[in-house]
Amino acid sequence: MELRELVELLREYAAGTIPLATIHERLGPVLAEDPLDVSASDAEPWERAPDDTRLFWRLVYLIESADEDSPELRDRARRIVASLDATRSAGTTHELLPVILDAPRLCTIIEKHRVGVVSRTGFLSMVAESGYPAHVKLWLQHASSTALEWMRARLGNDAYDVVAARFESPPE
Repeated sequence: MELRELVELLREYAAGTIPLATIHERLGPVLAEDPLDVSASDAEPWERAPDDTRLFWRLVYLIESADEDSPELRDRARRIVASLDATRSAGTTHELLPVILDAPRLCTIIEKHRVGVVSRTGFLSMVAESGYPAHVKLWLQHASSTALEWMRARLGNDAYDVVAARFESPPE
């Protein structure tokens, strides 16, 4: 199985076409064939397409560790697929994965910060503890209210290509 096949399974799962059990079934042989000893692993996929391979195994772990079907898991799968569709990059999606997985919470906190329910200190504390990539944390720490609102709207619309590009330049 390759990343594109796993992404299609996630797309079907997010749409409610297949249950989580089907994905677990399809991943069974992949996990059984993967040796626990890294030195016995096939290096070819890592050399040929390192970003695809890295994201593939991260997604396998996320799905394999999910015990039960839930609307939240389906939404996570939908956001991951949306990121790959928007960015067309396994590397970018892998880099943004902590933000993608946390997008609903981040959007809620940005909105609460905007209306004064969450203080600047509270917001900065959340960012510091978030597990986001360093450049994303730096961007969020220096973003104005306008920039944060812009980010909230784009995350809410799954505009991950625009979000990724914005994180690469200083916030306004």
